[in-house]
Amino acid sequence: MKYTAYFITLGCLVTQPILAQGINYKFRVRYADYTPYKSSGFIISGQRLSTDPQGVISFKCSEELSYVNIESSDLKQYEIMYPLEGKAILPKDPGTFIDIYIKKPAGDPVKQIRAEIASTQASMQNKIIKKLEDESRKGYDKIVELLNNKDIDESALAEGRMEFFPLISSALNNYVNESRNFNDAFLSLSGSLTNKGAYEQLNGSIYAYNEIFNLLNANKDIYQQAIATYWNSKELSLKFSNLIDFAIEDLHRPFILEVNYTFINRFYDLNKETNKNKKKASLEYLKKEMEIFSSSMERRLVSLGERVTNMNSLLANNKAINN
Repeated sequence: MKYTAYFITLGCLVTQPILAQGINYKFRVRYADYTPYKSSGFIISGQRLSTDPQGVISFKCSEELSYVNIESSDLKQYEIMYPLEGKAILPKDPGTFIDIYIKKPAGDPVKQIRAEIASTQASMQNKIIKKLEDESRKGYDKIVELLNNKDIDESALAEGRMEFFPLISSALNNYVNESRNFNDAFLSLSGSLTNKGAYEQLNGSIYAYNEIFNLLNANKDIYQQAIATYWNSKELSLKFSNLIDFAIEDLHRPFILEVNYTFINRFYDLNKETNKNKKKASLEYLKKEMEIFSSSMERRLVSLGERVTNMNSLLANNKAINN
């Protein structure tokens, strides 16, 4: 079964006009600390609209569209931070909020330099993911060609193992690393729930996590087939499949997705609270819950890391395995 990361997915370019009849979506425009962008201008697919006091915009468009273009109505007041490239994915469930994150223009040159460094690092990560994706697709074509060839010699299998081992191990290692970065950012935020920088750090870790999750999830069948073919081992192929299932069922769904389902709305509610005493109590309670949640996630990450290390060790054996 395919799973989709919950913040970033890919869609096709919108070339059709917005129709009068269609599906009504709700966009939630917020700053990095989850405070709403209240009663202010915003542009969706060329239409100038306005957020309500909760930072929400209702927008109706054709059911055939996969995403819409979004823009700042005043670059002197705010810039679009997410989604990337100003393309907002339309969810299958119209009742799901489409989150838009904005930021005020950077005036401090030091902060601007830091932002450029972060952007460069994100660009490098995207290039790594793109390369892994391209090489994985090329590798799949070779698998199909090899399986159609009745005369499969050891040299072809060895070449396939040499090609796929770095792809598989790199994807697994990157997934573990980005999952750990996600948990680190989440734990860091628990002690800085009033710090905008901590929210931005968590947002950045979410984007990076989604990139590697989407790649691994999209190519897991290719990797599994590669192991079965080039390592000549159904057992090892099944072990890889079980590893991915563990990552999805024991980490992604109960922890990564839970942050989106539960905690992000609570961050939003916390920043809307105007009563100082209630806000302080909510902050302390949320902090403790996040620490407990992060601790549980860390234990799961340790187990995942051990499984990945074991899998990479088995794959590093550059010999076909006869079941």
